[in-house]
Formats: sequence, structure tokens, C-alpha cells
Amino acid sequence: MAEVAIERNLLIPMSDGVRLAADLYLPKGGGKWPALINYGPYHKDGRGGRTAVDGFNRHMAQRGYACLSLDIRGLGSSEGVAAEPMAAQEAKDGHEAVEWIAKQSWCSGKVGMWGVSYPGITSLSVAATRPKSLAAIVPIHATADIRRGFLQIQGCRTGFWCDADWGPRMVGWNLMPPLHQDTKGRWARIWRERLENNPPWIMDWWEHTGPDKYWSSRAADMTKIKAPTFNICGWRDLYAEDTIADYLAIKAPKRLMMGPWKHAFPDLALDAPCAALREMERWFDRWLKGEKNGIENEPPIYLHVQGHAAEWRHEDAWPIARAKTTTFKVSDELTLGKTAGKGRTVYASDPTVGAESIAWDPWSSGLAQERPWDQSRDDAQSLAITGERLDGALDILGAAAATLDLEATAPATVSVKLSDVAPNGRSTLITMGWKEIGAGKAVIEVTLRPTAYRLAPGHRLRLSVALADFPRIWPNEASAITLRHAGTRLVVPTAKPARARVPNWGPLQPEKMKGPGDLGGWQRWSIDRDLSNDVVTLIGDREESQKLDAETTMINRHTYRVSVQKSRPGLARSVAKQEATVSRPVGATIVNTEVIATTHELSIDVKIRVDGELFFARRWAKTRKAKKK
Repeated sequence: MAEVAIERNLLIPMSDGVRLAADLYLPKGGGKWPALINYGPYHKDGRGGRTAVDGFNRHMAQRGYACLSLDIRGLGSSEGVAAEPMAAQEAKDGHEAVEWIAKQSWCSGKVGMWGVSYPGITSLSVAATRPKSLAAIVPIHATADIRRGFLQIQGCRTGFWCDADWGPRMVGWNLMPPLHQDTKGRWARIWRERLENNPPWIMDWWEHTGPDKYWSSRAADMTKIKAPTFNICGWRDLYAEDTIADYLAIKAPKRLMMGPWKHAFPDLALDAPCAALREMERWFDRWLKGEKNGIENEPPIYLHVQGHAAEWRHEDAWPIARAKTTTFKVSDELTLGKTAGKGRTVYASDPTVGAESIAWDPWSSGLAQERPWDQSRDDAQSLAITGERLDGALDILGAAAATLDLEATAPATVSVKLSDVAPNGRSTLITMGWKEIGAGKAVIEVTLRPTAYRLAPGHRLRLSVALADFPRIWPNEASAITLRHAGTRLVVPTAKPARARVPNWGPLQPEKMKGPGDLGGWQRWSIDRDLSNDVVTLIGDREESQKLDAETTMINRHTYRVSVQKSRPGLARSVAKQEATVSRPVGATIVNTEVIATTHELSIDVKIRVDGELFFARRWAKTRKAKKK
């Protein structure tokens, strides 16, 4: 294999004088190479570079690419202030970085971008600004609209993702010192500016609770993208719905890969891994190197049909042309079928519903069991409507929708889930959707996230309606609904099983996606049920270790407890603690963060100790106004 030359902390000038920091990987021996950029907030000298993408950068440099891990403004080793996440400034900076890189002596003039999660999001936002030198992108588990896809999914306030997991983690990481500490003290100046001016990002979604101009300014317009785009996501990831919507909006040459994953790179997935890295190589070779490998002439969609099929296939378009709309009505016996009932059913909210589907979520990607647990407990606490046993296999291909004719006693979040019920009673989650409603009578439509799933003969389809999805969605106050059977129905895109056109995969390359600095870690998830007080608590614990250089290590520890009481959902509470420790022979820096979120209040406490002495401490607090009933 070709050797790789690495330049640490290459400084890229922006038009306002701020310099973004990048690590550059080049094939040894000189030459002009197409460039690939991974642009994100997770510290190129730590989790976002040395441990997460170092293996990819080395691998692609050996294949003839100049690869860069680039810190966004105000984070990692880059200068400036990171005042707001996904702001227009990020895309502007990325645009300038693309054009600067294209003009360097080692670059052929063609640039690509790629990334998982936030670096995938930046690839979309930068591409929407149309840099002339941007020739292709590969966003993985990403969205063009962070409010729609993450912070307020389908208009509902999200729960532990924001308030207990990603939000608290970013508070501490955004106040960490640059991990590349130069001898001239540049890093100390950058850190001082950061401590004075980097507010917690989590404050933004407490300040902006609806679809206002703040969020619309952060949504990238996919119709403006000219760079060929290869969208990759998992059916059980946060961004499954957004990825397909983004794909459909893009007018440039495009591809779509949808697997049964959560928030993991496909070659590393526990469930049905696939050769995504090899397909990325082919995509970039075609559009950055001009290789005539025929990838643009192949069927544009790879998708995994879950459930009884458990198979990969090619498709020519989305929505699937052969899928037909099948309508299921609700009988007075609460079954799904051809005949609608005339009665009604009253359902009282249970705010503890939802815990059984936690293994479906992206942040639980470290669980040994990738697939969701048995949903029977949640089904029993919901308004469950079950169909007849299927005579033959049934494919669900697309986005189902539930029309609910109801009357609510108070504002509520309606949660709708579709499950596959086996003959032994086991209930497996297929997909879900949510909608906020007000008090009174209404006919609402809840669109479920798109999926590809096959039910086996003898299985049954189940529609479960609840007024909670804890801890995924933040709970509302107690309420009840009356569901009128005649006006309620489920519409599902179904198809008879077709012969699979199996993709001609290359080899899996999971070892290429791991950096030498990754020392591993662990996760532990549990659900605690306090039967005496009727309280359900999600308990999450995580630790990961990285070796930053020969003498420096970093350990990140994150714990959270998210609780709700059945009788008093308004007292729901999330407590998250993050500790990041950077250890060197000359001392240690420890960043401690505690974030407490309730229905109406948020508090954030940060303490930074250097060599055991308190160096920085600050507290933020915010109150969220109660919604009018």
C-alpha cells in the first residue's frame, strides 16, 4: 500500500480573518489529488478525527485522495466562536474552505465532502451553497433541516436525545481546550475566547420552540445542490424520513442506500452490514477522478427489506412503483379489516408508554441487540388495534399513515406505532409517527416514518395509538381521547413480495473505519420501574477512551437518568452528567457538565479543573413558557 504523509493543524483562512484548522492526509510522493473533506464539531484531534475518521483518511489517501478532517469555527483547533449550531456561517465557512482547498498545489481542483451525522449535515448545507469545486458528497445519517429531523421531530418536543444525550455532551465538548496544543500558545488564546463566548447550544432549542425564522435559516435547500449526492441512512436512525425527503428533492445525480441500522457506519453495523465504503469509493472515483465505472447507470436505490425478508435489493425509484395503497378500517372489536365500526373507544394517557422501543433509537447503537425489543408491554398500555392473520407474506414499502377521528380532553402528543405480531404474540416495531394536537374534536393524519418491511404468513399487523412515547418524546400533562371508529383508518403502501435484485456488493471493510487512537469503550442501558411510585426511568451510561498522541489520552464519561411518573407527567425530569478528562504527563484538564431539564426549566453547570485547581465555572438557566390550552 502507498505511504501517507500527514500535516497536522493546517490553517485555512476565512474571508473575515478567522482560520479553520484541518489535518491533511496526502499520498506520499507529490502530485495533485482530488480532496475529501470531513467537516464537523467533534474535534479533529480527538473523537471527530484521530479516532473516528483517521482510518478512512489513511485508506483514501492510499487510493489517491487528499483527505482533510476540518474543525468548524469555534471548536477543536479552529479559531472564532461557535455561538449557534448549524448556523448559516458554517455553510459559508465550508464553501470558502472547499474553494481554498481546490486551489492548493496538492489538489486537482475537485473536492468532495462526506460524514456521518453532523459532518453529513454540513456536507448538505455546504453543497446547497454551490461551491464550484465541490464535485460530489456522501451524507450519512444526516438531515437538511435539524429542527425537522432532530430537535422537534414532526413538530413534537424530543426528549432524551436533546436534553439528556447530545445536548449535554456538546456543552462540555464545546468548552474544551484545543487538543492540539502548539508551543507558541495559540491554543490558549483560542480557548480563552471559547470560554468567554461559546454558549451551550442546548439553549437555542429552548429559546426557539417552533418553526420560526431561526430554524428556517438553518434548513438547507436541497433543490440548489448541483454536486452528485449519495445519501445513506438506516430505517431505525433519527434521519430516515429526512434522508428520503432530501433525496427526492435533490436534482443532481443521486443515489440512496437505506439499511436496517441506527447511527452506525454501514460496514460496522451489527445488523446486515453492507459494503458502503466500497460504494463510496466508486462514487468518488466516478465524480472526482472521472473513472467510467458505470455507477451512474446502475439502479439508484439500495434498500434492505426488514422482517421476514431480511434481504438487500436494488430499486429503480422511490416511492416503489409496484406498491399499492391498502386501507384498513377499525371495527368495534378494535380489529383492523375491511369493515368500519360505528362505536367509539376512550383511552386515557399513560406517559410511561415508549420505553420498550428504546433499542430502536440511534443512541443505543452500542447495544448487542440491534433490533427493538418485544413491544407487547407498550402495546398493552396503548390503544392497540390488531389485524387478522395474513394468508401470505406482505411487504410494506413506503410511508404508512393513520387517520384518527378523535376528541381530546387536553393538548396532547399522539404517538402511532405499527408493529408485526408473530403467532407467539411477540410484537416487533416496524415504524412510528407523532403529532401534537389541541383539546377538542379533530380528524388528524399521522404520517409514519417510511420503511421497507415484510410480514411473514400467519403474522398480524398492529396499530397502536398512545398519548406518549417516553423517553423519545417529552411527555405532556395527563389527558384522554375518545376515538371514533368510523372515521379512523390506516393506509399502508403494500406489495406482494417480489424477486430481489441483489446488489453486487464489494467486500466489507470495517477495519478501514477505525483509527489507531480508538481505545474502545462501553455502553450500558437499562429501564428502571419503581412500582411503589409508578415511575419509569431510562438509565444510560457510556464511556469511551482515545489516545490522542504518544503521551495524551482522553476519557469521556456520560451518564443520564430520564424519569416520568404515571400520575404526574408534568414532573418529568432529565439529569445528565458529562466528564471529559484530557491527561498528559504534565497534568490533566477535566471538564464537568451537569444538565437538568424539566418540562419548563433548564439549568446547566460547567466546571473546568486544570491540574486539580478550579479554572472555570459557569451556570446558565432558562425557563420555557407553558403552552396555552
